[in-house]
Amino acid sequence: MKNWFIRPPADRRGAVISGAYGMDNAGDDAVLAAVTAALRRLERDMPVTVIARGGKKAGRRVAAGGVGRMNIPGWLLAMGRARLFILGGGSLLQDVTSRRSLWYYLTVLRAAKAMGCATQLYGVGAGPIRRERERRRTAEILSRCADAITVRDEQSLQTLRDWGVDRPRILLAADPALNLPSASGERERKVGIALRPWPGFWAHVPDFAQAVRYVWQRYRLPPVFFCMAPGDRQAVRSVCAELEGVPYTVSADARRIGRMSMVLAMRLHGLVFALRDGVPAAGVSYDPKVDAFCREAGFPLVRLENVTAESLCELADLAMHMDAEHLSASARTLQTRERVNAGAAAELLSAGDGT
Repeated sequence: MKNWFIRPPADRRGAVISGAYGMDNAGDDAVLAAVTAALRRLERDMPVTVIARGGKKAGRRVAAGGVGRMNIPGWLLAMGRARLFILGGGSLLQDVTSRRSLWYYLTVLRAAKAMGCATQLYGVGAGPIRRERERRRTAEILSRCADAITVRDEQSLQTLRDWGVDRPRILLAADPALNLPSASGERERKVGIALRPWPGFWAHVPDFAQAVRYVWQRYRLPPVFFCMAPGDRQAVRSVCAELEGVPYTVSADARRIGRMSMVLAMRLHGLVFALRDGVPAAGVSYDPKVDAFCREAGFPLVRLENVTAESLCELADLAMHMDAEHLSASARTLQTRERVNAGAAAELLSAGDGT
């Protein structure tokens, strides 16, 4: 290839970031904002290009360039000029939502390595991958193409080891969104609810409605339902339809989660935002990533398949009586650990050509 397409190491600058971006998901948007901010703390005017749905529109949200997810010449050109490629954060190494997305992200990683970038998996979650052959293949690609791997929880670290990832060294970090600036504004006397549609959820709609009603009647906390992704509205509407007499509101502004008095969330980043801002919370887990975060944050938890109205009411009581000092200590621990992500990026940027 010509030199104008792949620049020599000395002429490379900036980073290319790929992940589940541009899909109007508040959690993924927060992760992208956090990763971009961390890079620009390392180099104030660092050029950044985001590979995302919507391309340039997604990039503009974080004052970066943007390339469409399927614009292969566009992201190869960006990789040929960049010093660092970042994959993550988020749950990219799994095949539950889509096998195609797993292979897409692995393909982009391989391309970045071939184009001469230093490569990092940044604060990612790992698993589940249901097929043994795909787990082995994923481990082979990561071992060959990743120069640094930081994961957001201990469960992901163990999962990668179990798959057979033998290089590079896997570093334990935390979710990048934990170190975004805290929510502004005064604390609201309300309970934040962050639901999502998922197989098995619909059978428990009456249980969620009863628990929301319980929190209103016992603690006088009116609910705010947060739609953190476009598909969440259907789940929210189904619960709200059973809340006659309860004064509820619906919001798409996930930043308000940090101003709630308590949070009950299926959405991982509903729980991340709560911990970041010292809000007591409880999780309803549909995925191992929610279990992992609740364990590390100290949030009470119930699996979706085990949900009853009684279990949700008990979760609410446990959350309302959480110790503030314990909550603060958990946040500090994970926020300190999260900085490992940027530390690994800094080492790659200073190392040179990434080969």
